[in-house]
Amino acid sequence: MLHLLTFAVLASCAKEKETVEVQNATENVIKSVDSSRTSTMQNAEYAPAFKIIPLDIAPEKGRSVFTQDGKTLFYFDQNSNKGVIRIDGTDYVLDRFDFNENNYSLYGNGVVIEATNGDFKEMVSDCLHGNFPEVKVSVNGKVLNLVNISLQDCPAY
Repeated sequence: MLHLLTFAVLASCAKEKETVEVQNATENVIKSVDSSRTSTMQNAEYAPAFKIIPLDIAPEKGRSVFTQDGKTLFYFDQNSNKGVIRIDGTDYVLDRFDFNENNYSLYGNGVVIEATNGDFKEMVSDCLHGNFPEVKVSVNGKVLNLVNISLQDCPAY
């Protein structure tokens, strides 16, 4: 009886592990995180709706640049009122940009990007820096949710 009681006490004190799956936009990799270790595994059964190909674009005055892990995923140039996102090797032009509160919306031919609930820092060198826990990208009815997206917005004024 004592062994059964000891087992019950130990089992009730065991720390539950929390597992979180995160999708990286540029790789078909899922990271599982728990309280004891971090592991990365390829998931052959999971394929994202589409793949965003990083762009060779840097922040500058009049440009809003959205990045993940230091790679530019898409941008909008306020001087030309145009931006680009490269999906599955095809460039989609973004021709509308809306900002209110801490939300950004970008639109193009068949593309809608919604970055909501941004956490913004103080302006540094005339640029606003922020982080979005999740950004939704829709293209022709397909949806990809990106996580941990950074923004550097350097207004033209």
